[in-house]
Amino acid sequence: MAADASPAQVAFRDASGAQTLDPGAPNSETEAVPDADRAGAADESDAASASLAACDGAPLPLASLSPEERRRLFREPLPPAAVWNPPGPKRVGLQAGHWLVEQVPFELRGLQGGTSGGGKQEWEVNLDLALRTKALLEAAGVEVDVLPTTIPEGYQAHAFVAIHADGDTSGRLRGFKVARPGFSSVPAADDDLVETLNAAYGAATGLPRDDEHVSLRMRYYYAFNSRRYCHAVAPGVPQAIVETGFLTNAADRGILLGNPDAAARGLADGILRFLRDTPNPAPRS
Repeated sequence: MAADASPAQVAFRDASGAQTLDPGAPNSETEAVPDADRAGAADESDAASASLAACDGAPLPLASLSPEERRRLFREPLPPAAVWNPPGPKRVGLQAGHWLVEQVPFELRGLQGGTSGGGKQEWEVNLDLALRTKALLEAAGVEVDVLPTTIPEGYQAHAFVAIHADGDTSGRLRGFKVARPGFSSVPAADDDLVETLNAAYGAATGLPRDDEHVSLRMRYYYAFNSRRYCHAVAPGVPQAIVETGFLTNAADRGILLGNPDAAARGLADGILRFLRDTPNPAPRS
């Protein structure tokens, strides 16, 4: 990694694929990002600039900046925000990673379909886990949105969790990992969500943690990036991404495909523990 590279250039080169990663690197380090991030990291082309459109008529925060300023600010933290926590029932967004990727809007073009293993595409596994987790959360009184690749503009919930499965060409890597936004507007809340998910998912599945492969692609996940994309989670919402295990590893498939209820229980327990630690404010009179 060049010491004088700009933040966006570092993100591009660190996650760009075979030229910078050893064979067998996990898909969470190499899978596609939107073309806007690839182009913006390389030369801030017209295609990248075109993605900085208006959301419901309001320009994105980066839209008025020069290409150089956009690159410099790519990994700057968002301004601090109040944690989104209105009175009433708790709501959680569960994104099934890569689900309906073929339907993304123009600003997210370039996203691809993820990994595969055990006769399953990643999106199928992610969606199955999301639906099983949804059922457990709803049984506990939580309202749940199961979301596809395209997040609603400025999405808000008491927590947002992107569910993915990893893969590698060697089949040797295994384990799960959890990350929060690198440019978080609520870092303390995001850290709490990551901590509860790590503890609960590990306990429920028995899978090892693979923290050494928490990648820039995870920490700067497009759905976290409300500064660049309209279809992203709003500031103030606690957010995390979970790589639930390696579909390319037989032991991990034993959980993801052989015992998905354990994986869903781990996700639900982590989310519920986080929500219980975030009390509802008093109703407004």
